[in-house]
Amino acid sequence: MDSQIKARTLKVPLTNVYAKGDYSAQLQLGSRAQRVNLILDTGSSTLVVNQSAYRPQDDNLLTATSLAQEVNYGIGGWDGPVVTTRVALCEGKSEEKCEDEIAFDTHQPHLHLAHQPLVLDACPLAIVSSVKQQQAFGDADGILGLGYHHLNKSYDLKSYLESHQHSPAVTYPWPFADDKDNCQSAISKSNSQSNTDDNNHNKTQPAFNSEDLKQFKQFLWQQPEQDLIPYFTSLEEHGLTANKFAFYSRRSSIHVTNGDLSPQQLANDPLNQGWLILGGGEEHTELYQGEFHTIRVDHDIYYNVTLTSIRVGDQIPIPAPALETKYCKNYYSNAIVDTGASAIALTEPLYQAMLTSLKAISPTFAPLIAPFKEISAQERGIDASFLDLSQWPDITFTFVGDTDMSINRDLNEDAVLRAGTDVSVGTDRSVAPDKSAAPDKSAAPDKSVGTDKRVETQSRSQQAVSIVCRPESYWQLNAPGEGKACFKILSQLPNWPNQTLLGLPLLNDHLVIFDRSAHRTGVIRFAKQR
Repeated sequence: MDSQIKARTLKVPLTNVYAKGDYSAQLQLGSRAQRVNLILDTGSSTLVVNQSAYRPQDDNLLTATSLAQEVNYGIGGWDGPVVTTRVALCEGKSEEKCEDEIAFDTHQPHLHLAHQPLVLDACPLAIVSSVKQQQAFGDADGILGLGYHHLNKSYDLKSYLESHQHSPAVTYPWPFADDKDNCQSAISKSNSQSNTDDNNHNKTQPAFNSEDLKQFKQFLWQQPEQDLIPYFTSLEEHGLTANKFAFYSRRSSIHVTNGDLSPQQLANDPLNQGWLILGGGEEHTELYQGEFHTIRVDHDIYYNVTLTSIRVGDQIPIPAPALETKYCKNYYSNAIVDTGASAIALTEPLYQAMLTSLKAISPTFAPLIAPFKEISAQERGIDASFLDLSQWPDITFTFVGDTDMSINRDLNEDAVLRAGTDVSVGTDRSVAPDKSAAPDKSAAPDKSVGTDKRVETQSRSQQAVSIVCRPESYWQLNAPGEGKACFKILSQLPNWPNQTLLGLPLLNDHLVIFDRSAHRTGVIRFAKQR
């Protein structure tokens, strides 16, 4: 089984045109193999789809449950029922192969199983309860959360539904679509001291429906909680793939060269395409060059990492403050890696220090960045003719590296041997201190990733790993339209702790492997794209 799992990689094409720069993959749902475009998000764990794209009423494999879910992404949220059905990648309505949609390197012997579809029967799937709540997905059909199980909570409403004579006691069809069901009564019962107080309270508290996400969340919190196994975790537990996946992206905004292009024409632009590799990454040498450099994942609530500093050009590194103590219980580290974020959001002190460093290089930079203090500026951009990206510096992000690089090396060597390719991977011990470049012996020097080696280390010692974000990544040209440009580094989000969100601009230019099999919480590996 283990040898088959290592060989079972699936290279799925992605596009960024449906979710304003975020990347989506096409999955197939239910008995009709309904094709849906779902955003890939390492910052969440739920598999959710909107009703209009899925059409659950036509799915003969759908089984209703008594579970419900609610998720808020900061820019919007949703609630709705949980059902189970078939979820597939590379499977058509008649079990045919999707060779016209999925690209594989089948000439490599370790990928001989690549064309076999990945199919999960009776897979948990949340359905958005209303059209209004679908706005959180842009023009995509939902979200495929690639996070760990902690973020995939559901709530069992069986007792509540039975007590309200709802038969059968299931959440699909959704029983909270209008004010006929008084959810407030459940909240009142948990907080009132007597039936009299409860009745009086209900007279002043009107019934509400699930459109009110804040109140409906309070209602759900009174119900028994149940963790659901996320989609990717279930793939691994069923032996369908190894416990890792890789993400390959080129941009963080849609590349628009003509305002009259259709979504399909935009999707045909190579700059608007990417790859998701389920079960692997290192063996796909057509996607990267040079060595992998490994960041430690500190906690698996998110892909939590420790950011130690940022550095603008050749200036003095700016230390990244630790997460404030009051946030540690729920957020765990001062940074997370999030494929579902189309920008980098620095904490306010880091953002201001970055601006100061940029102004020190050139005072002309500040007025170009100023409009993007407001998130709404991402919808407008500035005139790209004002920019000369050759004058802008790299911005280097430095992290706590993996503490056992020997494990990284063994895994990489195994991948290389299976690929039959002579590629050097592992730790580059030739890099001098404070350098952000790791030499790629097979090509030009690699300035995008590197290991900051203050001292020579043994296999169990701590390393600082630096990832470079180029001006072409933190500025996006021809976005949001032809001749426009957007700055993709934001200041701290409202109501968010002092935690940096590391989104697509840092991931662009790299093949990024989320290896959850290493250690207890996993590691994240970066290599320069070919």
